[in-house]
Amino acid sequence: MTDQTTQSSFVDKDKYLAFELNHASYSINISLVKEIMEYVEVDPIPMAPDFIIGAINLRGEVIPVFDLSLRLGKQPQELTNRTCIIIAECLFNEQQITIGLKVDIVTKVLDISGSDIDSVPSIGGQFHSRFVLGLAKLPDKLMTILDISKILTLDDIKLIEDLNNADLSEDVQNHQDSENEDLSSQNTVCESDETEVNHE
Repeated sequence: MTDQTTQSSFVDKDKYLAFELNHASYSINISLVKEIMEYVEVDPIPMAPDFIIGAINLRGEVIPVFDLSLRLGKQPQELTNRTCIIIAECLFNEQQITIGLKVDIVTKVLDISGSDIDSVPSIGGQFHSRFVLGLAKLPDKLMTILDISKILTLDDIKLIEDLNNADLSEDVQNHQDSENEDLSSQNTVCESDETEVNHE
């Protein structure tokens, strides 16, 4: 009986990648995360909304980078040696989209049971429920679980499609390669030592 209960509880848990924005804790389901990378210089996109910093060329794929703080209506944060870009996939109108999310710091991977996640209306109306999938009840605090598919609009999708149909110039590619080499030679760390991205 006890073994069955323990097994059921384990199966019910899902993994979430936790990170911070403006000293507040957020997370997304780790199944959406492709990789975590140190912050690199992002090439601006003309006429893009303020919360879209620009685009990066990641192994031949042009990816728009969102300032998640700005998208959530918060103040932009200065870059530090722990600033990260989370490369994530989301489904929008049955279309798979890859985006980058600038966050202040990635902290850890958490196992959260579905029974420990409450919907926003049951907690209160002070949250921007459009972007929030739920609120996880952790031992010491509440953590906001974001629905990253909701941060995109139809205009954003059109912008991403335009980017995917255009190639970054060779100069831009060489510049980003140089930036990546410079960053790899530094001792910057965007993740805490306990952070692991493991889908198993």
